[in-house]
Amino acid sequence: MPRFDEPLNTNDQSLDRVLNAGMPVALLVWNGSPLDRSLDETLRQIAQADAGRVLIAKLNTQDNPQAAARFGGPLPALITFRDGQEVTRATPVTSQIVREHVAYLLGRGPRPAGPAQPHPGAGTTGKPVVVSDATFADEVLASDLPVLVDLWAPWCAPCRMIAPVVEKLAGDYAGRLKVAKLNVDDNPHTAGAYQVQGIPTLLIFRGGQVIDRIVGAAPEPMLRSRVEAALRR
Repeated sequence: MPRFDEPLNTNDQSLDRVLNAGMPVALLVWNGSPLDRSLDETLRQIAQADAGRVLIAKLNTQDNPQAAARFGGPLPALITFRDGQEVTRATPVTSQIVREHVAYLLGRGPRPAGPAQPHPGAGTTGKPVVVSDATFADEVLASDLPVLVDLWAPWCAPCRMIAPVVEKLAGDYAGRLKVAKLNVDDNPHTAGAYQVQGIPTLLIFRGGQVIDRIVGAAPEPMLRSRVEAALRR
C-alpha cells in the first residue's frame, strides 16, 4: 500500500477505491469555495505525519455530482471512514476539529463531541448578529436557518444607506432567516474567502453554501424578493 504523504484529491470515479484502500480515511468534502489556508496546511501536516496510518483525501462536489448527492448536508464537512464505513462526521470544519477526528479514528483520543446546538434565540431576536472571522463558521455556516450576511465597512456610504433595510429584514423574517453583519475592514479573511470586491455585498447562505449574492445598495423590494426566493429553496 503506498504511503500517501500529501492529501489525495479524489472524484466520483475513484472515491470507492479510496474509501476501501485498506487504511482509515479522513475525507474533506467541500463545494469548491476557497478553503481556509490553515485548514489546508493542517491536512497536509497530518498526511505527512501519519503517512501509512491514515489517508487524507479531498473531494470537490462542484465537479462530482454523484458525491454531491451522496454526501448531502452542510459543506464543507469532514467525514472519517474505517473499512469503507463512516465513523464520524463534522461540520463546520476547523483545524482543531480535523485533529480531534483523526485522533479518534487512529485510537489516540476520545470520540469528538457532536455538532454544537444553536444558541437560544439565534435568528429569532429580530436583530442582526455581528459576526467575525472567528465566529463566521459557527454563526453562518453551521446555522440551521438560512443566513443573510451584510458585508460592510463604516466608511462606506452605500453601506449606511442599506443598513436600515437590513435591520428591517432581520425583524420581518425573525425565526425564518438569520441576518448577520460582518465588517470587512476588521475581518479581511472572510471577505477574501468569498471574493468580496465591492461593498455592500449581501450573501445568502443555506446549509453552509452561498445560494445568492447581491452587490451594491439594492432597493428594499429587490432584497425582499431575493430573500423570499432563498426561503423557498
